[in-house]
Order: sequence, then C-alpha cells, then structure tokens
Amino acid sequence: MKKTPPRAKSGWPTCVAAGPFLFFSGQMGYRAGGYRAGPNAKGALCTSFEEMKGQGPEQAGGYAWVDRMEGPVGAQGIAIYEQYLSLLRGEGGDLRNIVRYHIYQRDKRFFPVFDRVRREYEKAPPASTAVGMGLFEPTDAARLCIDAIALRPAAEKTLGKREVLGGASAHTAAATFSHVIGAGPYLFLAGQIPIDASRPGAPLIRNYDDIPEAGHFLRRGRSHEDARNGPIAAQTWFTYDLIRQHLEASGSSMDSILNLIIYLQDMRDFPTFHRIHEHFFGKAAPALTVIEVGEVGHKGTLIEIEPTAIIPGRGLERKIYGTPGWQPPACMSQVVEAGGLAFFSGIAGVDAAGKAVTGRNVVALQTLAAIAQLKEQLKLAGRDLSSVTHLSVYVQDIGDLKAVESLLIKAFGKWRPALIALEVPRPAPIAGACMSITAIAWFGQGKPAVI
Repeated sequence: MKKTPPRAKSGWPTCVAAGPFLFFSGQMGYRAGGYRAGPNAKGALCTSFEEMKGQGPEQAGGYAWVDRMEGPVGAQGIAIYEQYLSLLRGEGGDLRNIVRYHIYQRDKRFFPVFDRVRREYEKAPPASTAVGMGLFEPTDAARLCIDAIALRPAAEKTLGKREVLGGASAHTAAATFSHVIGAGPYLFLAGQIPIDASRPGAPLIRNYDDIPEAGHFLRRGRSHEDARNGPIAAQTWFTYDLIRQHLEASGSSMDSILNLIIYLQDMRDFPTFHRIHEHFFGKAAPALTVIEVGEVGHKGTLIEIEPTAIIPGRGLERKIYGTPGWQPPACMSQVVEAGGLAFFSGIAGVDAAGKAVTGRNVVALQTLAAIAQLKEQLKLAGRDLSSVTHLSVYVQDIGDLKAVESLLIKAFGKWRPALIALEVPRPAPIAGACMSITAIAWFGQGKPAVI
C-alpha cells in the first residue's frame, strides 16, 4: 500500500517526529492512493472486505448479509493497520513501536469486528483507548479514526526498547491491548474503565456497594442522592484506584501522572466526577482534558480515564507551567512536562471570566480565543506554535471543522502538527462551548519535524 498523504489539502501531516517519539494524525480507512477531499471522500473509504483482499488477514466469512454489515469496519481497520505498517517500516520499525492508540469508532457495537482484525496484527499490543464518537468527516463513511504515538526506532539506542509492562496483574485486559507500555522513563496507560477484571465475568461497578469503604466519602445514605451520584462516584473512585495499582506495579505513582484524558458518557456527571478527582490529586495536578463522547467502555460504564505518567528516579523532572495568577477552573495544571514531552489541558474558547465566548460566528470566535490561550501558555514556557507536535480538535458539529481548520492554518503558518478532528456531544465542561483543543508539544532539544 502506498504511504498515505496528508489527511487534507491544507497539509496536516501524517506523522510528526519530535525527540524520541512519532506523533500520528488520525488515520481513516482509505483505499490505496489515500485521502480525497470534498465530495469524493466517501468513495475513497473502504466499504467491503473484498477491497482489502490480499492485504492483511482474511476477515470475510462468506455470507453476504454478515460481510456487508461488518465489512466497512473490518476493511477500514485493515487499511488503517496497513497504513501504520507502511509508515513505521519507512522509519525502520514496525507495530511494536506503537506505545498508544486512540481508537475512535462511530458505532462501538462493531468493536468486536475491529478487535478481530487487531488480534491478527498485534502480537505485543500497545496501550489503547477505545470510545464511540460522532462524525470524523462530513460524509459519515468513516467507521474508524485512529491516531497514535510511537517510539522512534532510532531512539531505542538511548531510551531503550518499548516494553509491555504487566501493570496490576490481577486485572486482565478487556480486549487486545496492554494496560501499561513503558518507553524508557515514560508510561503510557490504556484507557481504564470501571469493570473489575480481577473477578469472574469482569463485573461492572454499579454503586458504592461495589467498592471498598475508602471510596464511600460521597455516600449520603439517602436513596435519591446516592442513586444519582453513586454510579459515577463509585466508577470514578474504582477507576482511579485501578490506575494507582497499575502505576505502582510499574514503579510509579499517582503523583507522577503528567496528563489525564477523561471521557464521560454524560457531562452532567462532571461535578461528581470532580469531587472524586480532587480527592486523588493536590495542587500539582496533572494536565486535564474532559469531553463527553458517544459511548465509553462497555457494559454500562460511565467513564474512561487515560493517564500518561513517568517513573520517578529515572532522570526526568516533572515540571508545571502556568499563567501567573491563573485560577484553575478544576483540579488541573495548564501544562505539565517531563523530559521535553509536554501535555496541555483542554482549551476551550472562553473569555477572561472563563465563560464560553458568544456572538456571531461563535465557532470562529471560540477558536480564536482557544488559539490565543495556547499561544500564551507556550510563551510562558519560552516556546511557540512550532513546538506543538499533535493537536486534537473537538467540535460539536463536524460541519464547523472547515472554519476551525482555516483559523488554525492561519495561526500555525508554515508549520503543521499532526492533527485529529472529532465530533463530540460536548467538547468541555463549560456551558456554551462548541469546540475545544488539546495539544502535545516538544520542549526538548531539536525542533519537531514532519516525516
């Protein structure tokens, strides 16, 4: 398969290299020949197993009704894996260099189809986070969109090989992924969900009775309040405690987390989530991004939490950057960096009072406000937009992406980071927010470069 060109004519690159890492834009299941813009985009995406015959594992079952239903997800999954293989082989590596995937899916009912494909490709699978999303492109032909971070093959000489770490051994993975991937002093964890995989059947955490007494501090003993707050409170506590176990088993701790991405099934659960969240973190909290998505986890889970951390004592210093006098709207830091790898909290288009910007062309106004905040935070670290390696753009309506992209292109100038754009029900826990962005940047030696 030919190397896939940038995802859009505007020039967002397929992959950006910075320090020891490779950052990939969101990949979709295009046929060989790559991306087509405009009305032809739908025709460029795989829709059947037949289109991928001879590439990757054979997935067709031979019964038309089944194959037609599963074909778009399965074929696009194969196409995406073939894209990653081509790109990584070009750098002298392979899929074993991937440390984390984000697997965004239009309909998680068909996740088993993708996982069937993934089992054929992944012999030592990376960490991964899998959630259901809105549209990835206006035609709604894309069933999957997957971005990734990989360890550069050349970096193995100094950082060491990427390792599959055991994490909390009692908790088996719920699909084809690893709970914890080590890359030198960095730890990339899979998205964790509130199911107790240490018990037969991996039961769902439903309420306070399913967790230890230590997690009951929000319990009120009144059925109405506990029925409303109990599920998200118990699930959040369990998930954070599970993360603690994985980190401690890998030689790290909650204090060493750099970044958290929180996927909520219902943004109305944010206040209760946050009361548990602040119980686990102090003033030097990680960077934090919170979005509402179409579907998290499985079995009735309300939350999925993805952490990135470091192993203390391995030569990295965890640094926090922030605007002087900034009053955090939640238990979070604006920017957290270690060894050059910097994570930004989610940035929505808000005014000085922290409220969503309003007015005519509200998407454009919020995008401009978000870009201004990103620039300000980079400046505090002595950096500019050329240090950004990966940008996630969340919009309530995929039709707004064109306006958002045009403003990002103008702001970034000649430089383009890797990019993924996703439609979500709510892009931030802020009333009126219709878009948000979150960024990863490189503050270490050498400038990021497109490969």
